[in-house]
Amino acid sequence: MSNTHLITHENGITRVKFLVNPSYDHVKLIINEVAESYPYEKRLWDMSEVKIKFTTGQIKAMAAHGKTKFIKPNKLAIYVVDNLAFGQMRQFEVYREEEGKSESRVFRNEQNAIEWLNS
Repeated sequence: MSNTHLITHENGITRVKFLVNPSYDHVKLIINEVAESYPYEKRLWDMSEVKIKFTTGQIKAMAAHGKTKFIKPNKLAIYVVDNLAFGQMRQFEVYREEEGKSESRVFRNEQNAIEWLNS
């Protein structure tokens, strides 16, 4: 078990709970871990208890990296609470989107994120 994140799979959704403020490299490692061990179509990143601060270049690179790892149609919901995280993850959402292949959405409410994943 990691002390930086917790990954669970329940009711068809793989949840990544971030336990510490993630770095760019940390997010890339998590993407790799989820792609290798949890190849499911619905994922929830729970960033509600951490602070994030990425450069635009890092956001673009994370999105591009995820596209190479998740090649089947999939959905990613990102749950955040603070304004900076919301803005940065909205940028990630735009860079990650691939028509007909992957969908991403950022939420400030966990239940809304889960409902969207299941829609």
